[in-house]
Amino acid sequence: MDFVPEIVDGAVILNAVDICTVGNDCRQCTELSVGIHNWLVAHQLRYLVLDFRDEKYVCLTILTELLQLRKRMRFPFLFCGMMEGPRKFLLSYAYNEYPFFLVPEDAVAYLKAKEPQALTSDLSSIKMGEPIPCTRSRSYRTEEVDVEVEEPES
Repeated sequence: MDFVPEIVDGAVILNAVDICTVGNDCRQCTELSVGIHNWLVAHQLRYLVLDFRDEKYVCLTILTELLQLRKRMRFPFLFCGMMEGPRKFLLSYAYNEYPFFLVPEDAVAYLKAKEPQALTSDLSSIKMGEPIPCTRSRSYRTEEVDVEVEEPES
């Protein structure tokens, strides 16, 4: 799964691409949430608008991680294009501060009307069309690493 930034009506939208449907305990989605956090901090954004593009199945791990991130960041997290299953999951975790939106333009209009101070970040450094960078943690490796140690000469 990747999130690709796009600017819509003066706000950044993260479009979900190649949406993960693993379900629970998906390590890749956990790492992705760390990447989203780092990206938000690096660009000093005070909101997050995510567009899931009407995907019927969305990995529960990324949804859980996004809700945890929302608690830490304490600013608007708006979801667009959420089908019934993922929407019910978010509601079951008390996501009820903001409505769900059909399209990103509606979410941006909502932000402009209700929380315009959130939209004051400089967007010039955001690279459109490139997935948010996400690095794997050092504790999770898919292959073993062999290290050769040279013996000191006597």
